[in-house]
Amino acid sequence: MSAVDLFRKGFRIISDRQVWEQRQRKWWLMRHDGLRRRNKPFPQAADLHLKLVDEKINQKKAFTLASVFSQPRLCQFVSMKEQRNELSEAAADYFSFELKHRSNLLRVMQTAVDTMWLRGRGIIKAYVDPFDNYKIVHENVDPLYLLMPDDVNDFDDAYEWVHVRQMNVAKFKMDRRYCQNYQDGNGIDEGVLKKLCGGADAADRLRTQRGRDFDLIQLDKELREGFTHSNSSDTIIVWEHYVRTMGGITVYSYCPVAVDIEIRKPYGVPYKVGGRVSAPFFSFVAEVKDEGWYAPRGVAEKIADNEIYACKVWNAKADAITFLNTPQYTSEVGVQNPANYRLAPGEVLPPGVKPAIYSAPPVSFDQEINFARMESELSAQTPDMGITGHNQFGRSSKRTAKEVSVASGIAQIGQTNEGTIFRDDLSKLYAHDWGLMLQYKRKELSYFISDNLQTLPEDALHGEYVIHCGGATDDWDKNARLQKAAQRFEALKGAPNVNQDELVREFLSADDARLIKKLVIPQQQKQASEAADESTIINDICPGPNRPSFPIPVEPQQDHLTRAQVILQWMDAAGKMGTPSTLVEKQRLFERLQQHLMYLKKLQPEAFKQIVMQMKQMEQQQQPQGMPPQAPPQAPRRPAMKPAPEVGMKML
Repeated sequence: MSAVDLFRKGFRIISDRQVWEQRQRKWWLMRHDGLRRRNKPFPQAADLHLKLVDEKINQKKAFTLASVFSQPRLCQFVSMKEQRNELSEAAADYFSFELKHRSNLLRVMQTAVDTMWLRGRGIIKAYVDPFDNYKIVHENVDPLYLLMPDDVNDFDDAYEWVHVRQMNVAKFKMDRRYCQNYQDGNGIDEGVLKKLCGGADAADRLRTQRGRDFDLIQLDKELREGFTHSNSSDTIIVWEHYVRTMGGITVYSYCPVAVDIEIRKPYGVPYKVGGRVSAPFFSFVAEVKDEGWYAPRGVAEKIADNEIYACKVWNAKADAITFLNTPQYTSEVGVQNPANYRLAPGEVLPPGVKPAIYSAPPVSFDQEINFARMESELSAQTPDMGITGHNQFGRSSKRTAKEVSVASGIAQIGQTNEGTIFRDDLSKLYAHDWGLMLQYKRKELSYFISDNLQTLPEDALHGEYVIHCGGATDDWDKNARLQKAAQRFEALKGAPNVNQDELVREFLSADDARLIKKLVIPQQQKQASEAADESTIINDICPGPNRPSFPIPVEPQQDHLTRAQVILQWMDAAGKMGTPSTLVEKQRLFERLQQHLMYLKKLQPEAFKQIVMQMKQMEQQQQPQGMPPQAPPQAPRRPAMKPAPEVGMKML
């Protein structure tokens, strides 16, 4: 396919999207500069810009980024083959570290999300730089400079698209990908550069290229400065035309004003994910509405009327203030030579001069501005931070608790839906980045997690993962996240069918993920440590004959269940082996068991019942047939201790 034919197809896309392009320019102007007043009522009239669009975009942007990047891991890795969970977690930690610290994803994501909420769609291009150790590079692409047919929905079903790139001459000469056939010892041939550059004759060259039989008037309407040509002599425009074929995706690079110059040979997209060619472009939509590439609407398009009305009311309020602070006067009799009189403090006015009295405005300016703000919150689905509402008569009134609850619930549903759509789109980008890491083998497998240096095992590097974007829609609110984690921790603490280690990790990660490595000790490791320590204490309490025995207090933070089980196991073994013990040793050992049971009954009632049942079973096993159970020896109790449970222990 020739470059001329490709250019004509791309030029047709520009012509078809004129209305959409003009509207996007209007939204950008509305956000940054505002739509100014065309005709001022007087020279000093106000021309204010109430930035509702910018305000709502910044709010949506903050919520979106916080819900994705608030967690220590960017995503979750679920392995589709048998392997230890530690390998999947290590792969997720390594992937998060690579994207956060060895790529520009976080910086580019800021711009892409901002563009998404402004224009309705944000685009990120992800590729590797072969001249920088195959580093993963992310590039934000403005939808204005991505020419896409309107009958496709996304890059997955697109049969072609054009990425319009603008670069100055210096950057173009440094890029080793372009014009390799026109280079000599001093760089790219200057004659070639002159043809590629824009300037005053760029549009004329483009018309000549399109053909003399084309309607020049219509062509002038369809030519786009910055897309098809540039009026700057230091700017080169390159079109990267992507064409999908049965064998993959082929890229053709050419300059619109000089399509006869081959600036780069056609090449196929080399990136593969799961054995299939993966396009390096990924889009994020602000809403799912109609079919088509240009269907999604941004925040600006939704609340444009609200901002226009709010600006109008604000200007009217400023004009009213100007009139009221600069009063006008009337006179019942004619005033001779009015230019000789000054309206200043201490001046004497002519007789019969009276100030003009104006009636109050028919509406409240502040109320109307708040009304426009409230409507923009409903349209943009941002959290409403106000505490007052407006009824059908325009009067302000306090909202009831039910109204606030319903409004908050509706807004939460909308935010959850938007967050789900965004995370689904982001998961595709993560899968592509992981595929690039596998395809271009990482030489550096070390990474930091919670200030600890780790190395990714080779077994964790494979492509059989399902990657889900992490975070949740309410993760932007740290206080709410902590409260939810605390409620879950209290509700599930000690539950036998709940992994307590993961419960503690989730509770700590809601505050600071770095605390996990510092504070969490795996439960099995802690139980082994507690059991070893209790065994040492038992040996100190029961040292044997002719050796002193010392009481050792029970501490509240100990694992009382594990320590009570160790004491019972020692008692059972001592009873079967006939180990001699003095009465003092028995009393101290039994007293220690009572203290553990007291804490256990208070902190873990279910575990206390389990220990009591175990003690009864041990007593029945040691009780001779036909003999009633004997009461345990009455060990002295400390005054501050509560009565221990009444459980018989014949083995003592």
